[in-house]
Amino acid sequence: MKGVTIITKGKNTRDMLHNQLNDLIGDRVRVSSYYIDGNIKHNIKDDLIILSSKEISKEALKYYDSSCRTIIARRSINYNEVDKIFDIRPGTDVLFVNDLKSSTFEAISLLKALGINHINYFPYYPGIESFPKLKVAVTPGERELVPEFVEDIIDIKTRYIDITTLVEVFEHLELLDEKANILSARYIKNIIDSLQKIRRMAALNDKMKNQLQTIINTVYDGIVAIDEKSNISVFNPIAEDIFNISQDKIIGRNLRDKSIEGGLASLLKPDGTEAEGLVKINEKYVVISSSVIKEKEAIGGIVYTLKDVTEIQRLEEELRRKLRSQKNQAKYTFADIVGKSTAIINTKKLAQKIADSNSPILIQGESGTGKEFFAQAIHNASMRKMGPFVAVNFAALPESLLDSELFGYEEGAFTGAKKGGMPGLFEQAHGGTIFLDEIADSPLSFQIRLLRVLQEKQVRRIGGSKVIPIDVRVISATNKDLRKLIGDNTFRQDLYFRLNVLPLKIPSLRERSDDIIALAEAFYDEYFKGRPKLKPEEYFCKVKEAFLAYSWPGNIRELHNIVEYLSNICPDTSPDLNVLPEEISCRCEHGNSKELQEESETIIAVLKEIEQANRKGEPIGRRSLSIKTGLSEGKIRRIINEIRRKGLIKVNIGVKGIYISSEGIKLINGKRELKGNEKG
Repeated sequence: MKGVTIITKGKNTRDMLHNQLNDLIGDRVRVSSYYIDGNIKHNIKDDLIILSSKEISKEALKYYDSSCRTIIARRSINYNEVDKIFDIRPGTDVLFVNDLKSSTFEAISLLKALGINHINYFPYYPGIESFPKLKVAVTPGERELVPEFVEDIIDIKTRYIDITTLVEVFEHLELLDEKANILSARYIKNIIDSLQKIRRMAALNDKMKNQLQTIINTVYDGIVAIDEKSNISVFNPIAEDIFNISQDKIIGRNLRDKSIEGGLASLLKPDGTEAEGLVKINEKYVVISSSVIKEKEAIGGIVYTLKDVTEIQRLEEELRRKLRSQKNQAKYTFADIVGKSTAIINTKKLAQKIADSNSPILIQGESGTGKEFFAQAIHNASMRKMGPFVAVNFAALPESLLDSELFGYEEGAFTGAKKGGMPGLFEQAHGGTIFLDEIADSPLSFQIRLLRVLQEKQVRRIGGSKVIPIDVRVISATNKDLRKLIGDNTFRQDLYFRLNVLPLKIPSLRERSDDIIALAEAFYDEYFKGRPKLKPEEYFCKVKEAFLAYSWPGNIRELHNIVEYLSNICPDTSPDLNVLPEEISCRCEHGNSKELQEESETIIAVLKEIEQANRKGEPIGRRSLSIKTGLSEGKIRRIINEIRRKGLIKVNIGVKGIYISSEGIKLINGKRELKGNEKG
């Protein structure tokens, strides 16, 4: 078997060339290899000696028999690795590092001949005296020779023996006829592999380009991009709309060209700084942001994003709608407010009138009268009904949290602040209504800041510098006398006048006694989710008089609690007086002597009006009695039902009205007493 020996300068080159030849002819020829810097021996003798370069020929001569046939290999670039060089930014200065001076310059020449000349090559090899200290180096497999100061090494692997040398080797070994097809196939295969790799990269590049183009053309922002020479490379449809300039007329032109329409050069400054600002373009307000494209440490271009302020507002409204779908919704309407008494009907009518206004409303009423019900109903009847309804209870919030809760805070404003900050309740109520419940409990120091927000219609978050405009309708509520608090210097007079533009007084349950049973029946029906065990009017038949006689200091909230209590105690049967809470049953059975005396006097006054009308032959009814006595129609109705039950009057249907009985005349003449146990 014939033999061939390869001699190289370094080990890396020896390994690469040995593997190349062994792969091609190892089945027919014995392949040996040595490198001068390491395992070389003397008196090497073989059918063919291959030297890796001309530069080592003199040095290698002493190691092999001079009678041996010798070939100096011509070398080619490793095409499978050369694509790495294309990743280097054009114009970059690089060291080209190799083991010998001649092979270094030869490799650089080969690369330039292949058209890979977009970078500047500076040769580096052992023994060179003068060279620049560069951060990037390219080497054909000689990484260990790269200087330490280099930060980025691109290894394109050791150069192969080229095809012309291989033909010469095969011919000398008398293998050309046998191996020519294999050699040409291997050579062509390398070319095909490289072409396929290029094709795959081109396909991937086209795919990425199409994806990027789709993204650029479908985003809601205008996008303009320039390269390092300020030439415009991207101008998407939104940018076309904002600047009113066609993409075809602008792509490729230089941003510094002052002849470009629309003042593009003055608006998009190619100075390499990142900034954000608000400008007016063709009657539109646009926020322009610029971001620098960096390639290594150099500026490779700038991308400008343009946000139409009206689009920002639209997205903000969409976000707010989504937030409202999760929380901050007003549940109740005027249809949910139960009652047919004159007091509540008049209150609802007034509330419906002022719902259309944007002016502040101050709702006053005792605790438990349903102030938030009215606030929600007003919101849902207003033009802001599609906006949020945000409620805040000052009695439930500690003073230390008021500012952060109502006005919000920026990231890092205080220990424990959420990342990204937090919008306050005023911001969350933008476009809708904020309900300030128990406003009388707000601290005096906080009232000053609240007044400023109401006057200026803008907030500044804690720890922030930006002023945020807000559009909210303010509804406040209290169960306290704010004028008295002003006199006590615990409530600001200027804040009171700011809040009390549209006052609304909610009647207590005592003032709308006609609605007590209707409310109780509604709560009973609600408790059983519309499927009660008994009809509501049947359920309360035994306790109706007790409900009407009770003063309900806790108002509707107390009534609701009592109905829920009875529904749990007596779910299947009508409750008796003995199951009622003590304060109601005692009031019904025994009464309070002072209140009983007052009610007895009221009953006698009503009987006297009836007797006087009967004597004059004038008809008298509930409405005329209400006018004459000054009592509400609801209270008159309750009194009439009571004195009719006691036989003190007779009630006729129609125009005849009410007649006093002989027992009634006895009572007003002092010949009969209205006893406590007789009072319902």
